[in-house]
Amino acid sequence: MTNQDISKKLRILTEEINKHNHSYYSLDEPTISDAEYDLLFETYRSLATQYPELTPKDSPLLKVGTTIASKFNKVIHSRPMLSLANGFSEEDFRDFFERVQNFLKTELALELFCELKIDGLSFSARYENGLLVVASTRGDGAVGEDITNNIKTISSFPQSLKNAPEILEVRGEIYIDKADFNELNKRQTEEGKKIFANPRNAAAGSLRQLDAAITASRPLKYFVYGLGEVSNSCAAKSQSELLLQFNNLGLVTNQYNLLAKNEEMAISFYNKALADRDSLPYEIDGIVYKINDFALQERLGYIARSPRFALAHKFPAIVGRTKLNNITIQVGRTGALTPVAELEPIAIAGVMVSRASLHNHMEIERKDIRIGDYVFLQRAGDVIPQVMSVDLSARADASTKFIFPSQCPSCGSHVHIDPDEAILRCENGFGCHAQIHERLCHFVSRNALNIDGLGFKQIEFLLDNDFIKNQADIFRLDKDAFVRLALMHGFGLKSAQNLEENINRAKKVSLPKFIYSLGIRHIGETNAKLLADIFGSATEFLSCMRLLGANNNTIYERLDNIDGIGNKTLDTLKEFCSEDTNLNAITELIDLLNIQDYKNEIIESALTNKIIVFTGTLTSVSRAEAKAQAERLGAKVSSQISSNTDLLVAGLAAGSKLKKAAELGVKVISEEEWVRICLQKNYIDVL
Repeated sequence: MTNQDISKKLRILTEEINKHNHSYYSLDEPTISDAEYDLLFETYRSLATQYPELTPKDSPLLKVGTTIASKFNKVIHSRPMLSLANGFSEEDFRDFFERVQNFLKTELALELFCELKIDGLSFSARYENGLLVVASTRGDGAVGEDITNNIKTISSFPQSLKNAPEILEVRGEIYIDKADFNELNKRQTEEGKKIFANPRNAAAGSLRQLDAAITASRPLKYFVYGLGEVSNSCAAKSQSELLLQFNNLGLVTNQYNLLAKNEEMAISFYNKALADRDSLPYEIDGIVYKINDFALQERLGYIARSPRFALAHKFPAIVGRTKLNNITIQVGRTGALTPVAELEPIAIAGVMVSRASLHNHMEIERKDIRIGDYVFLQRAGDVIPQVMSVDLSARADASTKFIFPSQCPSCGSHVHIDPDEAILRCENGFGCHAQIHERLCHFVSRNALNIDGLGFKQIEFLLDNDFIKNQADIFRLDKDAFVRLALMHGFGLKSAQNLEENINRAKKVSLPKFIYSLGIRHIGETNAKLLADIFGSATEFLSCMRLLGANNNTIYERLDNIDGIGNKTLDTLKEFCSEDTNLNAITELIDLLNIQDYKNEIIESALTNKIIVFTGTLTSVSRAEAKAQAERLGAKVSSQISSNTDLLVAGLAAGSKLKKAAELGVKVISEEEWVRICLQKNYIDVL
């Protein structure tokens, strides 16, 4: 591959991983399995390691988790909550152990503390003088979400500790065990509420509630396993001693652990835990090895997103075998045709699986998957199972290859291949019932117009009964329509009234959410905000979209200069705007909605007109976000150090610029100081 090809592949992988991080950490709604994510991340890591000079600035190698949700107050971690490096084989573990020995320049056997890797939600809790003062999620590793009120509802979680150090931050995992998870889903079903995909999602969704009463009704439990900030009176000298100290303080630790004297003992512990996995009351997805001695941990230190002294040895994905009864084709909002395996139901990792994504036509061809085959499934305690391979020994003689349809199963229109993504698409965007349905579901979803009470089934009902045909029709529903709805089976008076209120409430919408709601390919929430920042108003957005659709080079070049809007995104946007139907739909919506102008206002501060330079690797925010942060405060961001520079913000591995700043007497602060100052708005402290 050329450097351009590699750079493009790294960019695509970066966007994909960041999107999955957002789904997993912020929304508690993962869209791929842990195993698929691990494979994706390892592919990226391998390529980025070979070509560091081509790695994007917002590389996921430099991030932990994702940015926090705006509905929670922010908590700055006194010490970063980093993730662990992963290993997937015994060889990976032995490589880790050898790296540690080489770093410490010793061939002696080192004690390893072995713990179970609980599949839950990471948290940090800070005690001062024995009293709980704040608890938070991991967030992006530097800044988390304030969940203090929610964690207090966990009956076994102590709000005060006797004989604790003056300052004590404990780190751990909040989870729901298997039996409680099944009971919770049973109750959700009885009450007609959404069921949870797995215990991890249930725990995360329960803890991240604005109403602590909801959290209190959920069967949450916890284990503690590590430290954040601690005052000097902490006596523990090792991980094994630390857990004993936690126990003495009344904190709950997992007793399924081992202090291994050598590599072989650690491997034996891994194999035992793997064998015991199904019989444990909670979900685990691997083993965590830590160098036991804290003094050695201190020497080993950290790399960008993980400690050198620890490794998460992941379990292989749980595999099941069942019959593939049929292959159905789903049509998404962008016309993509996705094959789905309809399976003989099978229990994998405590969840009944009856469907699995087959990804695309090339995947079916590559694995030679046929209707009637017995297939092996992989599910690592996640949402979407994956068909790994076919049991060819059980294939019937009369078996025939699956022929992917050449016409859309929803509308019968021609299907074409998208060469960039190896995806088959239906060309009949606004005439395809399936696409209209999916586009409407996206339009009313939480991160778009957020119309509560309009879900998948309700949208389908309104379409099938000719209440609506497009997005604008939702806001044309009149009193007579809601009266008719109230009399129809499946709605009722209260549901119809609530829906009317929610639709009226949704008419007032921000420009970024409006742009995102249109469902344009490659225009996610981030790109929608970038476009909103450029155009400022809905009318200006529409005017520029008309010009873009008419091949106006000035508009194209203007958008092409936006950091974050790539050629692929821009070409897709241009294609969307070239259709009069799309532009007319935007015009109708602008007339019906109250779309708020968007202005990324500059704040007058002590940084106004100051020149700031960022150097090194930033781990808690991307370089683009840090730059935008500084510019909002009125500062000017430069890429070069000079005598005119007022401030240098130094991330990891800061090099020549740091040295030059010292020579010129330029003030230098760390990334952590920059984040803290910006959050606390103490801008004067910077200078």
